[in-house]
Amino acid sequence: MNISQMKLEALDPLRPILPLPLWQKLTGLILLFVVLPIGGYGMLVWQGMLDQIEAEKKNIHQQQVILRKNRKLAADLPRKQKEYAKLEQQLRVALNLLPKKAEIPDLLESVSWAGKDSGLEFTTFKPLGEKANGIYADVPVSLQMTGNYKQLILFMQRVGEMPRIVNVNGLSITSSGEKDKLKVSGMATTYRFLEQKK
Repeated sequence: MNISQMKLEALDPLRPILPLPLWQKLTGLILLFVVLPIGGYGMLVWQGMLDQIEAEKKNIHQQQVILRKNRKLAADLPRKQKEYAKLEQQLRVALNLLPKKAEIPDLLESVSWAGKDSGLEFTTFKPLGEKANGIYADVPVSLQMTGNYKQLILFMQRVGEMPRIVNVNGLSITSSGEKDKLKVSGMATTYRFLEQKK
C-alpha cells in the first residue's frame, strides 16, 4: 500500500458528506469549527461561574450568620461591660483583703499585738511555710497562748475586725492548771495574693 492510498483511506469517513449540497457542508463546517468550540468553552466557563456563584452564596450565608451573632453580642455589650466593671471592682476589693508579700510580716505582727493587747500570753507564735493555692497562698501561723476566756474572746474579736482576712481555727482549749487560765493552741491563717510572674 502506497502513501496516496493511505491518504485516501483516511478520507473514508468523509465520503458520506461529499454528495451533500454545499450549504449543508458549510453549515457543518461552521458548527464544527465555530459553534462547538464556543459552546464547549461557554459550558466550561459557565459551569465554573455557576460553581463560583454557589460558593459565594454559601460564603454570604456564613457571613450573615456571623453578622447576626456579632450584632447580638454588640447589643449585649453594654451589659457585659457593666458586669466586667463590677467583677473588676470585686477583684480590687478582694485583692485589698489579701496582703502582698511585703505586708505579711506587719500583718502577723498585728495578730500578735491583738493577742497581747487582749491580755493573752503567747508561748508559741511560729509562722509556717506558705502554700500556693491558685491565685493566692495560705500563710499559716502556729499559735499557743494562755489567758482567760474573756481575753480569748477579745483576741478573736480584734482579729475579726482587722482589715485583712485572718482565720483562727483548729483551736484546742484546755485548763492550764491555774485558776481561770486556759491553755489555747491552734492556727491563724492569712492569705496572700500571688503576683503573676511576667
